Amino acid sequence: MKLLTFALCALASFSVFATPPMAVVNGVDVPAASLEAVVAQAQRRGVTVTAEVHQQLRDQVLAEELMWQRAKAAGLDTAPATLAAIERAKRQAAIEAYIATQVKPVEPTERAIRARYDDIVARLGAKEFRLSLIQTPDEPALRAAAAQLAQGAEFATVARRTSRVPSAARGGELDWISFRQPVRDGDTNGLPTPIAEAVLTLKPGQISAPIALGDSWALVRLDAMRDTLVPDYTAVRDTLRIALASQAIEAQGKQLVIDLMRGAHIRVNP
Repeated sequence: MKLLTFALCALASFSVFATPPMAVVNGVDVPAASLEAVVAQAQRRGVTVTAEVHQQLRDQVLAEELMWQRAKAAGLDTAPATLAAIERAKRQAAIEAYIATQVKPVEPTERAIRARYDDIVARLGAKEFRLSLIQTPDEPALRAAAAQLAQGAEFATVARRTSRVPSAARGGELDWISFRQPVRDGDTNGLPTPIAEAVLTLKPGQISAPIALGDSWALVRLDAMRDTLVPDYTAVRDTLRIALASQAIEAQGKQLVIDLMRGAHIRVNP
């Protein structure tokens, strides 16, 4: 996977500068269209663009501009470019080359791999669950979906039409998940606590009532349940090693962005 993925969660296709700019970075205008493209890209992936997510996407656009400036200063934008599409490719290639000079692979130790395995196993419960999910910030749409399901509509069809999270593309289907009981905040392996609590009240095939999740609403179906399958350490060691190495690169990439932002002169327009 390219190093750029770890430094920036999303990249925009940059178009002709518009006025007024979204921001000015070290004296360079960053067009509002840049952020609009990133937001649209996120929405196409099923991401709900809340105010917090919008700010994260804005920061990613600013970070890309900073890296592009550093890449040019380092003489890494050497490929000729004339057409707009070629220019975008050249820009991303230069940023990638710059990140490669700053972010280095890290090989995790055997102790770190084993500790990660032990931590994962410790977070498992006696049972694991296969779930399907519909989630959207639109409460009326969620309640309409619940009514459709109650009348016999296919869950996958309703999920693809209504859900606003990535699992919608799979008809709402999630991977197997296990969590310790009783349910405690922060101890559900990433599953929102209200959903975990709802799952424990369901039998296979049943669908929950609408669940409030703060800034969104959800319906969850329990598709299957089984005794938790704990994998042998040797069977998952390489997977864990790769994951830890990727996390180390991602951490370096995030720190690089933080350092660049701290050292830059940025004015964001309202």
